Amino acid sequence: MTLSIAILTHSTNPRGGVVHGMALAEALCAAGHEATLIAPDAGGAGFFRAPRCDVRCIAVPEVRDLSARVELHYGAMREALRGARYDVFHAQDPISANALADLVAEGCIPGFARTVHHLDHFSDPGLAMRQARGLRAAAELLTVSALWESTLLAEWGRVAPVVGNGVDPLRFSPDEGEQDGSLRARHGLPPERHLILSVGGIERRKNTLALLEAFLRLRAVRPDVHLVIAGGASLLDHSDYRAAFADRLAASGQAEAVTVTGPVADADMAAFYRQASVLAYPSHSEGFGLCPVEALACGTPIIVPDAAPFTEHLRGEEALWCVPHRPDTLVRALHDALSPGGRDRFRAIGPAVACRFCWHGVAARHIPAYRRLAALPGPGVLQERSIHA
Repeated sequence: MTLSIAILTHSTNPRGGVVHGMALAEALCAAGHEATLIAPDAGGAGFFRAPRCDVRCIAVPEVRDLSARVELHYGAMREALRGARYDVFHAQDPISANALADLVAEGCIPGFARTVHHLDHFSDPGLAMRQARGLRAAAELLTVSALWESTLLAEWGRVAPVVGNGVDPLRFSPDEGEQDGSLRARHGLPPERHLILSVGGIERRKNTLALLEAFLRLRAVRPDVHLVIAGGASLLDHSDYRAAFADRLAASGQAEAVTVTGPVADADMAAFYRQASVLAYPSHSEGFGLCPVEALACGTPIIVPDAAPFTEHLRGEEALWCVPHRPDTLVRALHDALSPGGRDRFRAIGPAVACRFCWHGVAARHIPAYRRLAALPGPGVLQERSIHA
């Protein structure tokens, strides 16, 4: 049976949940279902790339305050979806989950699915409430790693099967594309330096300050390296952490050896991986860690934490390992990545490892939950039951 499925994301920017939601929608369409990708669009530019599925962008104004922005975005999604008819509604984040929770409470839809990629720690009680409500109200919970599956069961009493993540081998491969030749010139990167790549911007969760410390130690003995921090579009406010990063970089006197690109075109991402000598990813907290798998597909060495979720889906020599709070372990891993033969080894094994992560398999693992949601009584039945209650 063909299903019509609304995949909701919190924005049109290339953050993990949005990338996952888009690829899931594309894989569902390839499997014969009708998936529509839906998100608030504050900039009016649409999604970070043109997806191979139907899309619906909900216009919202730019708002600086995070709490006000969350309330605005979730309210706009709720109003835009009131009256929408899909077999399945699936939220990838707390904002869209709260919009769907309202529609459930109003009897407009019978239930929805929510994928938990990771949970944030909010000091703002309103944001913490929204995160909890969007999780508790979901009829079906899914997650991307066993780490978060066990966390949700232990801390929330909710069963959330693992659906995982995938990588598109047509978009991410070792073969150079048309973006590769001009990438360094377009982004002002030195032509003869080894690029140490970080993806996700300057954030506490990404452990960017520890990476900077490790890079500065490495550069003291390897002046032929250059740090590139790509991406960073986020709804959250990371200004304090970014200021601390800027202060440390200025004090080091090595500012010319670091490039912070900000958000980059999706067409450039595979080229960034291929141009890099290593992807350094010493994150404190991840739901899955999609960027390392994309880098492996491009044949690039990766450095990841020796902890879940990375240890769930990567083994032994498939990665270089570090302890996030110990920059010395990151320095050693960087040296290993730059050693003779390091890139050749990952060019050989990386694409084979990445082939284990298939979006079609991810899509198939959603279908049991989708079938259960599609079998729930529709809005008309819910409203009739409410009248006679």
